[in-house]
Amino acid sequence: MKILLAVDGSENSLRAAREALRLSKLNPEVAVTALYVGPSCYKLFPEPGVCAWLQQKELDQEIEARAEKVFAAVEEIFRAEGQAIATAVERGDAAEAICRLAAEGQFDLIVVGSRGYGDVKSLFLGSVSHKVLHLAPCPVVVVR
Repeated sequence: MKILLAVDGSENSLRAAREALRLSKLNPEVAVTALYVGPSCYKLFPEPGVCAWLQQKELDQEIEARAEKVFAAVEEIFRAEGQAIATAVERGDAAEAICRLAAEGQFDLIVVGSRGYGDVKSLFLGSVSHKVLHLAPCPVVVVR
């Protein structure tokens, strides 16, 4: 069984990590992959010519640095219980990236926190977890 754990560093995503850990301990065949999704310059600024290669490169460096901090916290949770975890970084819309990787990687379950560091528009359009529930190619556990 493969579990995709969506994390953003929020307390709810760390609770989701603890739940994914609990599920992984039920069967030694379970593999967990933590996914961090950062924004794409082209998604933030869709106007032609606004995103230069240099700007995307700087944004990518910031995303990688943030992902490392988030993964360190998640890995600490898993390491304390002697469990391994893989990591992945994607860019773009968080819910779409989560569901895309879940489908491409043939994951059996997505675990996500109920609220995280979503963007302002999520107040109006619905949270990442809500969108994942509707787009996911597999079952979803939303952790409160």
